[in-house]
Amino acid sequence: MLPKKLLHLLGALVLILWACQPGCQTQWTCDNLWPVEQDKKWGYIDKNGRLVIPFKFDGAGGFSEGLAAVEINERTGYIDKTGKLVIPPRFYRGYPFSEGLAVVVIHRSGQIEPPPRYHYGYIDKSGQVVIQPPQDPETLEWFNMAHKALAFSEGRACMVHGKMGYIDKAGQQIIPPRYKDVRPFSEGLAAVMKFEDKYGEDKYGYIDRSGKKVIPFGLMFAGPFSEGLAAAHINYDDHDYVDKTGMLAIDGKNLVLTRRFSEGLAAVMGKNYKYGYIDRSGKFVIQPQFDRVGDFSEELAAVMPVYDAPWPGNLAYINRRGEIVIKSMSASPDNPVKVEFDLDGYRFYGGIARVSLGKKEDPDAMGYINNEGKFIWPKTSKSKK
Repeated sequence: MLPKKLLHLLGALVLILWACQPGCQTQWTCDNLWPVEQDKKWGYIDKNGRLVIPFKFDGAGGFSEGLAAVEINERTGYIDKTGKLVIPPRFYRGYPFSEGLAVVVIHRSGQIEPPPRYHYGYIDKSGQVVIQPPQDPETLEWFNMAHKALAFSEGRACMVHGKMGYIDKAGQQIIPPRYKDVRPFSEGLAAVMKFEDKYGEDKYGYIDRSGKKVIPFGLMFAGPFSEGLAAAHINYDDHDYVDKTGMLAIDGKNLVLTRRFSEGLAAVMGKNYKYGYIDRSGKFVIQPQFDRVGDFSEELAAVMPVYDAPWPGNLAYINRRGEIVIKSMSASPDNPVKVEFDLDGYRFYGGIARVSLGKKEDPDAMGYINNEGKFIWPKTSKSKK
């Protein structure tokens, strides 16, 4: 049995990681083109596995809003869907476009002490830096983890300058930095954490896009709203769901960890420390039986039936009835952090999912399958249906 304090820490990490994944903001998929690597160069394939942009980049991200970040000689620029470089590679890092703007790492700070720290801004689709918010310089590793939280969502973006707040698309501090933690807006609301109350506890509540408090600051943890509900911890031992008025919608007394709703179902951990899926009434429609899970996408969800299965058969896909329909994939067991918390990286978009190739000698080697379990890339890999 997991210690209670460890469960709370896991819950906090899960909420942080999962709160920042709206829609198509994955690095790997979107806009019907997918990045692939061959001989240390990157190009793009279509959903049939046909190479449409040749292998010529040092690194490549997924398309979003018609553009994709690519790396050339240790700098990042952007290409269009023809492969044409439309924003020259001049940034230290570049991330997907969201609502017409992209987070980019612009320049190094004047700090002498290691590790080096950098400043970021937002560019438009012409490549012009249009917003440079007040900020604390951070490491490149920090930007790799935090860029989804910095991306614009519903006209607001998180900012960190000592405390945390939000800017609008004009770069104005529409909600001044006064919080200890903030989450991206989702369905009109955002979870924010105030500093310690009179009892010495940090509590979450929800605000609207103007900064007005909508749900009082009484929650121990708070996730993003999805399909009208949000995972929230009313007390340390609670793993509930609340509605947009803050009222209890699902009593989580029999739950240990909770995730957001997707396609009418939410992945949760039961008292047996296995994951299953509940509906909006809180009823288990897929019994808790999996060691790790992802959210449903295109009526399929990635699951790990057995955590320590022999290589490489530790990832599968289930349908909404809980039936395994694609099996014996790999989930990079040599990288336990990815396996523990990022099965959403294996979700389907546009009928395609990114999966590990199960190579012990190269655990980062990835390919793509379609929703029939057949590899579209590389072509020589076997079907896992």
